[in-house]
Amino acid sequence: MPIEPDPELPIEPHPGPAAEPNPGPATLRTDFLTETSPEPDEHVRFAAHLRALGAVEPGEEAGLAHRILTDDPDRAMARSAVVRHLDRRATTLYGAPDADWEQWRAGMAEAVGTDAFLTKRLAEWTLLHTLLTRPGDPAILSTASDWLQRRLTERPDTPAPVLAWLAEHGRTRKVRAAARRAG
Repeated sequence: MPIEPDPELPIEPHPGPAAEPNPGPATLRTDFLTETSPEPDEHVRFAAHLRALGAVEPGEEAGLAHRILTDDPDRAMARSAVVRHLDRRATTLYGAPDADWEQWRAGMAEAVGTDAFLTKRLAEWTLLHTLLTRPGDPAILSTASDWLQRRLTERPDTPAPVLAWLAEHGRTRKVRAAARRAG
């Protein structure tokens, strides 16, 4: 499945020096960085990372995410690019067969390694996928983050038992109210 670019992310071509023809989506490029870049280097790299992650072949996705996390000098920016990609890609995999989801999850789990935030986000996307494809006991949401609980209240395909549980036991008043409105 191709990953659709985020329409809210303005990605303008960089006016820097001309680069060689596309070196391939799995290659980290730095040839677009110049002394006179109108954007700070980390902004340019962030946009470049998102473009590369959006165009990478599925078999190379985890490797590229890992390289971004380990090779970029700005760890926070690299994590931001990878979490944005995780969010986008997980959204495209809604309703995918469990085998496809698990293959993607396993690759990305290896890519993010021991990064606590990225590991938690990936686990929450997996929980969301599970709740939407194989509804079970919604009480497993008791340890879910506010982010995941809010995400579930925003989805039109969230099962009624999940919304009912969130309406009564959601972590925040905002989640409980949103679940009541959605249910």
